[in-house]
Amino acid sequence: MKAHPTAILVLFVACTALAADAPSLEALTPTSGTGAEQVLDGNPTAGWRPDGDPSNEGLLLRLEEPTAFGSVGVRGCAGSPSAQVEVSVDGQPIGSPQAVTADKETVFSFSELAHRSLFVKLVAPAPAQACIGEIQVSKGGKALALKPPRSVPGRIQASSVLTPADAYHPGFLFDGRTDFGWVEGAKGTGAGESITLTLDSPLELKGLELWNGYQRSMDHFKKNARVAQLSLSVDGGAPIVLKVGDKSGPQVISLPAPVKGKTFKLTVDKAIAGSKYPDLVLSELRLVDAQGTLTVRTPDMEERRKVFQGELANTSLAKVVDQSWYNRCAEQSGLVVRTLKLRSNHTFVFYDNTQGEGDPDKGVDESKEVLDGAWVVKKSAKPWTAIELYGRRHVIRTTTGWVPYGDVEEKSTESTRIGGGTLEIARVADLDEKAFQQLAAEWLGGVQGRSVGCLATAGHTYKELVAVDALFVRGPAVTDLFSR
Repeated sequence: MKAHPTAILVLFVACTALAADAPSLEALTPTSGTGAEQVLDGNPTAGWRPDGDPSNEGLLLRLEEPTAFGSVGVRGCAGSPSAQVEVSVDGQPIGSPQAVTADKETVFSFSELAHRSLFVKLVAPAPAQACIGEIQVSKGGKALALKPPRSVPGRIQASSVLTPADAYHPGFLFDGRTDFGWVEGAKGTGAGESITLTLDSPLELKGLELWNGYQRSMDHFKKNARVAQLSLSVDGGAPIVLKVGDKSGPQVISLPAPVKGKTFKLTVDKAIAGSKYPDLVLSELRLVDAQGTLTVRTPDMEERRKVFQGELANTSLAKVVDQSWYNRCAEQSGLVVRTLKLRSNHTFVFYDNTQGEGDPDKGVDESKEVLDGAWVVKKSAKPWTAIELYGRRHVIRTTTGWVPYGDVEEKSTESTRIGGGTLEIARVADLDEKAFQQLAAEWLGGVQGRSVGCLATAGHTYKELVAVDALFVRGPAVTDLFSR
């Protein structure tokens, strides 16, 4: 029996509407922890749980294409405690944080426009067992069934990696974050260097989606080398030459014809020199088959995290990693709130929020700074352990002042640039009291005095700071006294 043309048309329209209501995600990436994919399975029994202290940890959902939606529903995992959650859309926080529970969905509403990214963050102080069970976006009151990124299992190797490898490992090519990537470690601008991807099962490849260069910021992109031409060899076959554009953002590079195989080797034929650093960087890589784009699930990131935890186990950093640390003397420092977190997955974040400094008649300055990236141990010792930060510094400064016979005037500036350097960390408990007193006197009499004005006062003596396991941190990027 033949299908009626009208029935075929109705079926086509219905399928098209269903596809439109199920946008695909380009990335589903947690700052730490496991279970990210479970926030889209419709079952709040289990979900995403961060490593260590869940405060200030978050989950990024980045869409393949801008998609219109106007609300986000968040629910906790079954049995998890209530936690304050902040939702940001396209990098902008939506209202104030709200309590999220396991009992019912908490809805964050905003303008129903085309959006590209969503970030759900557990706000400090978050309870130890905080867990996000489900995330649901909606348009016009109708739920959109987000499709998680497609993926296949495999392994990645590189001909070279810039030292320290934990900051530039090729596994970062598949982590869903454009601000991390593989950096080759050979002399010159990377010509002749390669990465080899071995999949568990054969795949018919139609092309590649590539984020060329270091896309952590435009500053990083311009200062590091980029690829101009690649050669692709499949299962040891003849190389296929591929031209690569010198631009920020993703680019799809189609193959002349589909090629099926398990082992894909990409070799840099030609490179474009950076303005400052010779090292060549690739930030993200995805494969393209007949169904679209897909990423590769590699075990190396989790393997390296476990190795790192083992290396830290008998050091003074063992009790520092995966915990949120806050500047101890916030009440003495002009409403400055600083938060530092070093994660066992080799990433870090430092927040520096300064509110209301200056003369209202001349202008009140507020600044929000985020310094994030990768970190490694430079020298493990007591009492001072040296670590190295490799990151970006994003700063928003806002000046609010009165305009004579007019309204309040507000001016904002925003900048993103390379940031990091060496930090030295000492637990107060690893200093004897004499060393503590010497350092306290030095800091109170120096430029650090405004940040550590509470030192030696009630609640902030040597014994009291030992009891709360406080930290001294010093370096170009961060100098302060922290506690949990």
